[in-house]
Amino acid sequence: MVEYREVTDERAWDELIEAHAGHPMQAWGWGELKARTGSWSARRIVVERDGAFAGAAQVLVRKLPWPFGHICYAPRGPVTDHAADVPQVADDIAAWCKANVSAVSLKIDPAIAPGAVELGRGWQSSEQIVLPRTAAIGLAPTEDEIMAGLHSKKARQYIRKAGRSGVTVRRATAADLDAIMDIYHHTADTDDFALHSDEYYRTAFEACADVNQVFLAEIEGRPLAFLWNIATSGTAFELWGGVTDEGKRLRANYLLKWQAICTAKESGSALYDLNGLLEGGVSTFKLLFAGEPTVWMGAYDRPLSPLYRVWDAALKLYRRLFK
Repeated sequence: MVEYREVTDERAWDELIEAHAGHPMQAWGWGELKARTGSWSARRIVVERDGAFAGAAQVLVRKLPWPFGHICYAPRGPVTDHAADVPQVADDIAAWCKANVSAVSLKIDPAIAPGAVELGRGWQSSEQIVLPRTAAIGLAPTEDEIMAGLHSKKARQYIRKAGRSGVTVRRATAADLDAIMDIYHHTADTDDFALHSDEYYRTAFEACADVNQVFLAEIEGRPLAFLWNIATSGTAFELWGGVTDEGKRLRANYLLKWQAICTAKESGSALYDLNGLLEGGVSTFKLLFAGEPTVWMGAYDRPLSPLYRVWDAALKLYRRLFK
């Protein structure tokens, strides 16, 4: 017998996510960030079968124009103890969304290898929100073994060189946010990519306090680079990062990433996900650490209403006209 339980207590939800090695995008703070900065709300649902835990999902819910109802998205969900349980739990969460929030669809994108599971009838490949092609490092080995296993000899050399040059890395505080944003704007201008508003990142620092691991590299008190991760027992996940010109010369970003990896291991994360590979640039830098890409199964939608086709077609047309 399938039963649903909605969790409304932050501590209880995060304890559940930790106990079942859920992704940090399934942690309370990530849902809180999306609720504070956009048109999403977060619902946190546990699925129990015959009285025992079967799975869970933090479901982000967005209201659509009449008559479409809502769309739902469980980023890097659902949470299960075994990959083989994902198809059934995904179906269960989809049924909950249809019954409780008048959902037109549910999107999921679990961090599972392609072909590892087969989703049930009705699921279809869909637009990606989080890139499925990434790079990842397992954190079970010792630090020395992880260091020896870094793909590039140059990466190991630059980590040591930065340390010898006097670069230090520490956990960032709220007082560092101005410096972090200065670095991020410089990096975005140099590499030509868009940012959220500064307020978004300030909200993230507060809302994601349960999972944040934010690091700042410095020399003689001058900020050189930052790396902003979120982490649970399942995964440490890179979100944002940037480096100054001086930081590049001193290879501060190499030492910074290494210290983030070590902290993730010390904190009990099983996997370090460098989050998203495109072509060249920062992706080439990431592969100096991990070597080969890791590819997850990608995003899938489960239509839950006859109006899904209409909504999907309208959305695609809008994007073609206004992209």
